[in-house]
Amino acid sequence: MSIDQKLSDLVGNWKGTNRLHAPWMPQPLQMSDSTATVRSKMNGQFLAIEYTWSFENQPQEGLLIIGCDPRSDAVQAVWTDSWHSKDVLMLCNGSRDTDGRISVIGQYAVPEHPDWGWRTEITHTPGGFRYAMYNVSPDGAEEIAVETDFEPA
Repeated sequence: MSIDQKLSDLVGNWKGTNRLHAPWMPQPLQMSDSTATVRSKMNGQFLAIEYTWSFENQPQEGLLIIGCDPRSDAVQAVWTDSWHSKDVLMLCNGSRDTDGRISVIGQYAVPEHPDWGWRTEITHTPGGFRYAMYNVSPDGAEEIAVETDFEPA
């Protein structure tokens, strides 16, 4: 595994507004300040994105560790978040494209139902990056769950 220059460009401190899409709640769009610290790890083999946000004024944090196969577009990641996946690490697999966009997906259990997917996408934007997460139903329908557009802190 190894990260390329486009991912290395994300190393640093970032700020943004976290948008939690929760259509089942009385307020279906919850917004909070967000920060991210992106670090190169293991001599450039992996990228760690540590982020913060809040829900109902309670601080939350998440972690995504990404590794890319230098011989292909394959990407592996491990993800967790103190609110979404409390106490669980999710192994994700996916790919990157020539623009440096990363898309990985993992699975999570839903009691008495088939597993659902959780897709994470990182996209470079002018001067920053977009971190977005989607719920994926067992039949493949995607719905935005979280999105944050980060700019330098």
